[in-house]
Amino acid sequence: MVIHVLGDVASITGLTAIVLIAAPFIGQGGWASDEIEPREDLAERLPATVPILLYHGEDDAIVPVTHVERYAATLPQARLRRFEGRDHQLNNNLSEVARDIHELESRVTGRE
Repeated sequence: MVIHVLGDVASITGLTAIVLIAAPFIGQGGWASDEIEPREDLAERLPATVPILLYHGEDDAIVPVTHVERYAATLPQARLRRFEGRDHQLNNNLSEVARDIHELESRVTGRE
């Protein structure tokens, strides 16, 4: 749900990346919410220079994999990683997520 909060903030600074893991999509094709208003302009409301990383297990029984597909369609600048045989918590294995974040941090700081 944090992605919607970020989309409502007038100015976002200091972010290296936006990382969503098994995130429910709010809006058409996703879940309804009484608290969060779906945004058609979400991609335009997020900082263009901040990478968006989407992760989802294909065997997620809590949030269907179609939700990450909706995010990918809504956020064309995002990088999508789907994991075959992984559940809602990616089988408690976030090694790929950690590796990707480390790679991004290394690019930003210039340190390995």
